[in-house]
Amino acid sequence: MNYLNKISLALILGSAITLAQAQRSLSLPSAKINQKNVIKNFQSTPNLSENYYHRGLRRVHSGDYRGAIEDFNQAIRIDPSNDDAYNNRGVARGQLGDYRGAIEDFNQAIKINPRSKNAYQNRGNARSLLGDYQGAIEDFNQAIRINPNNEDAYSDRGIARSQLGDFQGGIEDFNQAIKINPYSENAYYNRGNARSQLGDFQGGIEDFNQAIKINPHSENAYYNRGVARKLLGNYQGAIEDYSQALNIDPNFTAAYYNRGNARNIMGDYQGAIEDYSQALNIDPNFTAAYYNRGVLRTQSGERQAGMMDIKQAAKLAQQQGNTPLYQQIQKAMRILRFPELESTAQP
Repeated sequence: MNYLNKISLALILGSAITLAQAQRSLSLPSAKINQKNVIKNFQSTPNLSENYYHRGLRRVHSGDYRGAIEDFNQAIRIDPSNDDAYNNRGVARGQLGDYRGAIEDFNQAIKINPRSKNAYQNRGNARSLLGDYQGAIEDFNQAIRINPNNEDAYSDRGIARSQLGDFQGGIEDFNQAIKINPYSENAYYNRGNARSQLGDFQGGIEDFNQAIKINPHSENAYYNRGVARKLLGNYQGAIEDYSQALNIDPNFTAAYYNRGNARNIMGDYQGAIEDYSQALNIDPNFTAAYYNRGVLRTQSGERQAGMMDIKQAAKLAQQQGNTPLYQQIQKAMRILRFPELESTAQP
């Protein structure tokens, strides 16, 4: 029975070390718009490029990205030299997931205005979202040359460096962002991620603490602090953090799964089973959750239910091409004496 527990823990510990980076976002320059005057001017001079441009800005801020693109199209048609219209059309395209189209617009904005820090920074973010981290770093470098006090460019460059495995370089950028803005939640959060990836879990926790102090509603900061606490052996603290993340986002699949892992280690097997079940309600293709729940159900005497879970885990592992996990499940089948599963789950 103890050996079976070691099998489940091998999977649990292997799954808990992932620390998600903060989502990058395309930035829209802040603009105070007198909406009343804009509407009045739009009615009297409907062909004025600036009117279309400002209405496009309002539409972006309200989430009407397609409508914004139409307005920026008109602004550009009237005034092809309007680099801000290209830049913000790129932002709208990026918000719709068209990162390549966004890059084309940022290219045009830079061609018109080679000192547009927003266009460089936005192109860097779009490149990051396409996985071109080196190209993104070059754009963030240029944005920083234009404005050395650009907190967001340092923070975004730190994320790109971290994605390339240069966590120390990322930390240096996050340090600079925090120096510019001591209340930068994203910089603290991402520095916490980078420190954790380097094995400095206590340093990571300190940064997540600060991010949470700035924004008490950051489910990701609670979740990653929970991961760091778990890796330091503070399982109860990890459970509390995962629970807080779930209070903020009840559909946080990874939080259910990792809370289940921590409960398993603490000996709360029924609580762990419930968490794996919640994770599976949200993501029915969560192979590891099926496997862990199957092992625990088997240990608790629910052999038939456990067998079905492990069978489903083996099936999903095959479909997903996860050979190491599939082999681990096969090993578990032999230890759990499920020969009937081995025969039906072979490739």
